[in-house]
Amino acid sequence: MGKYEPLAQYLAERGDDSWEARFSDIERVLGFPLPRSAREYPAWWANQDGSHSQTKGWRDAGWETSKVDLPARRVRFVRRKKTGRAASENSDGESLEALVKRAGKLTGLGSRDDVLRHALEVTIRHEAAKALIALGGSDPDAKAPPRRRFW
Repeated sequence: MGKYEPLAQYLAERGDDSWEARFSDIERVLGFPLPRSAREYPAWWANQDGSHSQTKGWRDAGWETSKVDLPARRVRFVRRKKTGRAASENSDGESLEALVKRAGKLTGLGSRDDVLRHALEVTIRHEAAKALIALGGSDPDAKAPPRRRFW
């Protein structure tokens, strides 16, 4: 668990889409004082991707800072909006339900639960095989292409 995990967890559990917080509110959530740099440099509150543990915490929770007021010791967090198509659509704009229906027709599996169970089992096997290969093992499901004979 990272140092700023309590803040990330707090933000993730909030039901609203913004939080205007005093630094003292954040310190209460964290259980320790913010560093001096948080009080002196707006860059400490930046939303850039990188190695800053505080930023990673709130961004992983789906939030970002939108307004920092150092003299007033306040910061506003806002829930990030999803961009592009909805999370329930694939890259072609097909909904999850349409994918389940199509997979059911292709596989002959009758129910939505059977299709999802099968998809998850295949995914788990595939990812486990990739991990095994990365460790130097082999994938038992891998098939070598037929060899060409030249005589």
